[in-house]
Amino acid sequence: MTKFIINAIEDPDTNPFDRQQLISWWRQDEIASAKVMVVGAGALGNETLKNLALLGFKNIFIVDFDTIATSNLSRTVLFRREDKGKIKAETAAIRTRELSLTNDVRIDWFHGDVVWELGTGVFRHMDVVLGCLDNAETRFFINRQCWLAQTPWIDAGIFELSGAVSVYVPGTSSCYQCAATTERIAAARQRYSCDDYKREVVAAGKVATVQVSSAIASALQVQEAIKLISGQQAAVGRKIYFQGLTNDFAVLNYTFNPDCLAHVVYPNVTVLPLSSKSTLREFLTVVSEENHSGPGSVLDFRGDRTFLRFAPCQKCGGKVELYKPQFRISQSEVICSDCKIGKRSRELPQTVTLKTPSDTFSLAETEARLLEMTLSDLGVPLLHIVSVVDRNGDYKYYEMGADRQVLFPNMTRDDAPSFN
Repeated sequence: MTKFIINAIEDPDTNPFDRQQLISWWRQDEIASAKVMVVGAGALGNETLKNLALLGFKNIFIVDFDTIATSNLSRTVLFRREDKGKIKAETAAIRTRELSLTNDVRIDWFHGDVVWELGTGVFRHMDVVLGCLDNAETRFFINRQCWLAQTPWIDAGIFELSGAVSVYVPGTSSCYQCAATTERIAAARQRYSCDDYKREVVAAGKVATVQVSSAIASALQVQEAIKLISGQQAAVGRKIYFQGLTNDFAVLNYTFNPDCLAHVVYPNVTVLPLSSKSTLREFLTVVSEENHSGPGSVLDFRGDRTFLRFAPCQKCGGKVELYKPQFRISQSEVICSDCKIGKRSRELPQTVTLKTPSDTFSLAETEARLLEMTLSDLGVPLLHIVSVVDRNGDYKYYEMGADRQVLFPNMTRDDAPSFN
């Protein structure tokens, strides 16, 4: 027979967490101080946020790019009929705060595209990331960022009466990309053309789901998060799968791929008092100081993002000036002015056989126009970690630390856990 151990006796009339704290290994103090990021505030995200609030989590960051639609209402415990058209992340933050059982809860939210608008530093400052997603691109992105930052993440997904939860702890198990199929990789490219420009219209995938599947998947997801935070053995490197139609339940092991390209880690990170709104010149001036990377330092975008100055017209091959990060460029923008109005000269403009990217930047060699642009203009997201190479070829990594207060006005309050 299992022996129960009571750690302490508290008045249940004053402690809303009395029953869960009767579990011998439960760490309510760790739960209260843990910083949790929830990506996706739809059906799964609603259930997960509800669970986090009632369990006593106090530091929660909610991310979603969408607004509330009528079809959300039957599957979301936090949204009401009058919320239609409102921002999901903001509304979820308000309702999660209302559900919380302590007065010192710290909940922040972000309305935007996590893939391109939030930097690696966001993941570095979290204790666990919970993915409540419906697309492969975001899963690949979160997986890569969590590996770079060495932050555990737990993925959950649902379909009809089935669902699955997978636990990934960088450095100790396989990752989401380890077993990626060709079909899954192709699904992650759905938003982009073969030239890597944004498609004008991408049909939204409507997946058959029901609220009971969300409840089960979320319960398993938060359960595994509690185990990680409390120092218990979670289902690391495994998928918990259930099929409600037949009541089948299985736990499947993932295979670690030692050659997986996602297994990259930042060796160390230096926090700078700069933000994504700092100019490129300001940034390069700071990192060129002797106590950082020194004179001759170069900001290196290679392997991270691409900034395009010029590209060939999609119709005639003529030169199109862009000066934008590639992920912000739609297909319609890569058409020259003559082609847009149906007017072409007899002699085509000088063609650009290749795109003209700028992927390295320095004070000495970068044109003035680019030096006066902000890091955000160049494509650097909020709280990102960027790579800088010095004149000896050695790399250092810098976080835009001033973005913390922008993203986390509540979680960076004086009474909040410190951001290390």
